Amino acid sequence: MNIFQRYITRQNDHYSKCLDHAGDDIAMFVVIPCYNEPDIALTLESLANCHPPEGKVTVLIVVNDAENSTPESISRNNSTLEEIAEWKKLHPDLFFHVQRIYAHSLPQKWAGVGWARKLGMDEAVKQIAASHSSDGIIISLDADSTVSPNYFQTIEQSFKISSQNNFFLLNFEHPLDGKGLDEATKEGIIRYELHMRYYKNAMCWSGYPHAIHTVGSSFTLKASAYVKQGGMNRRKAGEDFYFLHKLVLLDHYGTINATTVIPASRISDRVPFGTGAALKKWTEGSSELYSTYSLEAFGHLKTLFTNSSKFWSLSMEEIAEFFDSLNPSLQSYCINMHSVDQLIELKDNCSNALVFQKRYFHLFNAFWILKYLNFVHDETLKRVDPKNEAEKLLVKLGIPISPNSSLENILGIYRALDKGEQTPDLQVPK
Repeated sequence: MNIFQRYITRQNDHYSKCLDHAGDDIAMFVVIPCYNEPDIALTLESLANCHPPEGKVTVLIVVNDAENSTPESISRNNSTLEEIAEWKKLHPDLFFHVQRIYAHSLPQKWAGVGWARKLGMDEAVKQIAASHSSDGIIISLDADSTVSPNYFQTIEQSFKISSQNNFFLLNFEHPLDGKGLDEATKEGIIRYELHMRYYKNAMCWSGYPHAIHTVGSSFTLKASAYVKQGGMNRRKAGEDFYFLHKLVLLDHYGTINATTVIPASRISDRVPFGTGAALKKWTEGSSELYSTYSLEAFGHLKTLFTNSSKFWSLSMEEIAEFFDSLNPSLQSYCINMHSVDQLIELKDNCSNALVFQKRYFHLFNAFWILKYLNFVHDETLKRVDPKNEAEKLLVKLGIPISPNSSLENILGIYRALDKGEQTPDLQVPK
C-alpha cells in the first residue's frame, strides 16, 4: 500500500458524491470549493483561456452546503451544478476535464470552505492512488478567482525545474478597477491587501525564515506533500493559514511570480475571513481595516529570531539570562508559553546545531508569532494604521518612498517587493 492509499483509508469520505466520471492519467488537479456562488462560469472561462500544459488536467469543483444552509443557498448550489454541466456541453474541446463533486448537508460543526477544499484535495489523492501514479500536482483555487493565461504552463514548469520543492505560493493581486467598483470599496481592497503584504514582510524583517502569504486561491503542491502533512483541515475559515504554515515545516518550497491569480474584489458573507468578509465589514462601517499590528512588535521578535543560531552554544543559565533581556511584553509572553523550558528541552533533543536551527522555528512558528502579536496588542501596544506601518517598514528595508504617497502607490511597492521586481523609481533588494 503506497502513501496515497494509506492516506485515503484513514479518511471519512461518505459526505460527498462525484457526479461525473474521473479523467484518465491526470497530472494536475485544480480544486475549487463552491458555495452559493453566482459566477463560477467566469472562473471556468478563465481556466479555458489558459495555454494547455503538457500533462492532463482535471478541475474538481466541490459544490457544498451545510445541514443548516438556507433554502436559497441550496437552490443556488443546484443551479450551479446545472450551470457547470451546461457549460461543459458548450465547451466540448476543453484541454481539461471538469468534475463536479456535490457535498450536500454537511454537519454544521465543520461545514465550510476548509472541509470543501479538503474533500476536493482528498478526491484528487484518491484518483492518483487509483491510477497508480507516483505523484501528482494539486492546485488550490477559489470559485470567484481568475488567472493569467500562462497559469498551467508556469506551474507545470516550476515543478519540473525545482523538482525538490513540495509546494509553491502563487502571486496574487486583487483587481483595483472594474465595473461597479466605487472609490470607497477600492480603498477597502487596497487596505486589506496592504495589511496582508505588510504582515508577511514584517515577519520576514523580524528574522522569521518562513514568512509566506497564505491565500487559499494561490498555492499549489505535490500530492505526496499533501498526504505527508495529513491533508487539509476542516476549519470554517483560515484553513489556508493553518495548512500552509504546517506545510512549510517540510521545507523545500518556493514562489511563482511569473503568473498571477486574481481574487475577486467583492463583498461576500460566505466565510468569516478573507477579502469578501473584510469588504462587507468595511462597507458596513467597520474600522477594522484602519488598523494592523505595530512594527514595534515585530522589532521585539527580531531580537529573538536573529539570535537563533547562538542558543545552541549557550548554557541553561545563559539562555535564561538572554530571555530576561527581552522586551518586558515578550518576556511575559514567553513565560506564559513556557518558551524557555521548551527551548532547553529542544536543545537536549537535537543531535547537532543544524538540526537545532531548523527545529528552533518549529517552536517559534507562525502560530506562536500570531498569538504573541495579539497578546502584546491587547496588553501594551496599540493597533495602528497599515499605511503608516507599511511606510515605516519600507524605510527599515532601505526602500525609498515619495512623500505623501497614496495607499495605492504603497501597495504597488509591496507588490513589487513580493515579486522581487525593479520599478523605474524603486530598487528592490533581492
